[in-house]
Amino acid sequence: MSDEIAEVFRTFDAQLRATPEDRERLAAERAAVVSALTESGVPVLRVIEAGAWAHDTAVRGTSALDLVVVLDGPRPRSAARARELLGAAAAAARGDDAGTGGVRLTPAFEVPGPSAESDLVVIPDSAGRWVRHRPGARGVLMARIDDDGSLRMLVRLLLAWKYRSAPAISSYYLETVAIRQALQQRSFSPLWDLCWIWESLSTDGLVPVADPSSPGGSRSIRPAASIARAIESQFALERAASSARGAVNAYVDGDLDRVGSYLQALFGEDFPAFSDEREPPL
Repeated sequence: MSDEIAEVFRTFDAQLRATPEDRERLAAERAAVVSALTESGVPVLRVIEAGAWAHDTAVRGTSALDLVVVLDGPRPRSAARARELLGAAAAAARGDDAGTGGVRLTPAFEVPGPSAESDLVVIPDSAGRWVRHRPGARGVLMARIDDDGSLRMLVRLLLAWKYRSAPAISSYYLETVAIRQALQQRSFSPLWDLCWIWESLSTDGLVPVADPSSPGGSRSIRPAASIARAIESQFALERAASSARGAVNAYVDGDLDRVGSYLQALFGEDFPAFSDEREPPL
């Protein structure tokens, strides 16, 4: 990849990343949610930050603040009932000015029994079923395999595209797909990485994928809340695969103007343009 293409991706990634001021506001927002939970009388054992903000993959202004709220007491059969307990606290801190896409609270319960592990909880999946989960495992895995930051940048790029084109696709699903690719092959370049992911998902369809950070490494992650929502996103996915392949082919042809056009079609006009003073790629 030419230095110039690498540079425009780095520039765009810098636009996507949270600023220190965003994180200060985020900390205040988290504190407001915890305070609201305490005042509501919800029996909270602990609150764990998870998701994109915890993994340093958040897209500022759009990624939600994900908090796993571990509750005390017997676990209700219905995940919806557990979510109702947290509804008032989520409404109390919407996060309009915190540089996030709001607050998302996930109820959790400790796994009972003498052999229970302290970091293991159960949370509801997208279908409302209780599944075992380790909130910190995803961050540990990413820290181990992302020694140069390329994986986190790839995730931010996928999320930026998702928020613009296919919001029904789960952010956790896209992050999982990026991690699985990183485990299979080291990053070559953001352009090629994106093209391979979108082409693979377009060819195979939005099928559940195994989460390598789940207990046992075998729990399947669904692409969307329902099959219908996944089908709705298929066209946007096919279009992304086509545009990314077009950008790759344009790069091979030495046409950076066309590369830029394809990338702006994918990410919007905020994606940086190439400078006029440049040398063609070899």
